[in-house]
Amino acid sequence: MHELSVAMSIVEIALARLKESGGARVTLVKAVIGELSGAMADSVIFCYDAAARGTPAEGSRLEVERTEAEAVCGECSHRFKPLDPLAVCPSCGAFGGRIVAGEELYVDHIGID
Repeated sequence: MHELSVAMSIVEIALARLKESGGARVTLVKAVIGELSGAMADSVIFCYDAAARGTPAEGSRLEVERTEAEAVCGECSHRFKPLDPLAVCPSCGAFGGRIVAGEELYVDHIGID
């Protein structure tokens, strides 16, 4: 399950920050997951508790900010939600809009006690 490895990576990042800070435990992790990142946010949240079990992050809360996909047309600069991999612009019909949002997958904030 890909989402379990994402959750484990989030815990590893939090534990590394905990070690750097000299804190005792992780209380909160905020992550950003885009709809085009390849990770299902709800599944990452589900896997997080198991990934944190037995670590100083056990009992911490994972909050996820979800970002929607957005593309910009290279022809007319129209911003739109890509509905297929070709990213066809609904304004002018051009193919291959540039993805500008929705691919995010990162830890934004870590709360430490």
